[in-house]
Amino acid sequence: MTTSKPSSTGMPTAHRQEDVAAEATREGLMNGALVMIPTAALVALGMRNPNFVRRTNWQSRTALVIMPPLFAFGLTSEHRLNSKMREIAAENRHTNETVRWAEEQMKLKQIDSGRLADLHLSELYLQSVESSGVNIVPGDELGFHHRVANYVQANPIKSLAVLAIPTVATIFRGRSGKEHLDFSVKILHTRVFGQFATLALLLGVMGFKEFMDSRGMYMSQADVDRRVEEMKIVRQALLRRLEDEKRERAAEHDLIVEAHQQDVKDHNVHSKKQQKQKAAEQGAVSTVVEA
Repeated sequence: MTTSKPSSTGMPTAHRQEDVAAEATREGLMNGALVMIPTAALVALGMRNPNFVRRTNWQSRTALVIMPPLFAFGLTSEHRLNSKMREIAAENRHTNETVRWAEEQMKLKQIDSGRLADLHLSELYLQSVESSGVNIVPGDELGFHHRVANYVQANPIKSLAVLAIPTVATIFRGRSGKEHLDFSVKILHTRVFGQFATLALLLGVMGFKEFMDSRGMYMSQADVDRRVEEMKIVRQALLRRLEDEKRERAAEHDLIVEAHQQDVKDHNVHSKKQQKQKAAEQGAVSTVVEA
């Protein structure tokens, strides 16, 4: 895993931006492919209708096939991008809050800087990540089943659609092989068996989501270590910012003191000039009186 420095503004850095863009693209491609299946099937079914063939050409038929998937790609990828940005912003807020909480714990336990303090901070950061609702998996990467479980937890409706549509299509194909049944009877059987299968899949998907919500989404140990390192980087950035602000305040204070001293000096010089001028005027008046 690549460790990237988190942004204090909640925006992802270069490596995270690439990950977000790739994930949004994958989401859009998958949804576009799912939408293309029924649109292509509808166009293929329409090609059996002479009126449809007569009133359309190859450009319009191609548009009917590709435009809905393109719309689904743009909509879902943009939605995933916004959702991922919110997740990263929430992760950064949690990181900042954890850093402040850890600093308060350090002050309460009166642990000074040093190796012991670094170890204690790492333990506090790890404790914060573990208590944030994640299920830590040893290793550098999540397994395929872990990623699938996370996706089902985050997208239960999409997962249901991915499972239900092929199931209903398989049921209809099985009914279509029985030539002794009328087409209306085949549709009726498909609807009845499809409803039963869809309800069973719905119960299974929502039950699995409830199970995952209670245990937390899977996160690899490498991702946990990355989060801990990000918290350390945020702490160092916070300490540097506080030190810079302290130096700026000290420099401003020195400027104010220097300006005040200069003002006092200028006032004293001005007062001495006034005293000399007043003494000269008094001497001139005395000379005139004596004369």
